[in-house]
Amino acid sequence: MIVKINDVKSYDGFERHVEGTVELNDDNVYEFYLDTYDGFSSIHLIDGDAEFNLEDEDDCKKFGLTEDEGIELFDEILDVVNDKGYSFIGEDFE
Repeated sequence: MIVKINDVKSYDGFERHVEGTVELNDDNVYEFYLDTYDGFSSIHLIDGDAEFNLEDEDDCKKFGLTEDEGIELFDEILDVVNDKGYSFIGEDFE
């Protein structure tokens, strides 16, 4: 899996918005966005006009993922975002 970050914004140190792409394999590349508000993050994959919340079991099924696979992908994207220096610590980016 390859995660690329295209854009990051922070608002007043309490929110972040990260956009990028995730390549699951050679044939499946999707855009994603990660939003953090008040210390809670959500990640959505974009497939055409459809958005899929990786924390929603029904959305994962629509996307062809099990709930566990969705959570695993969520964790991997979040780790990459944080490892790239866009860690969210509740008050500011590190």
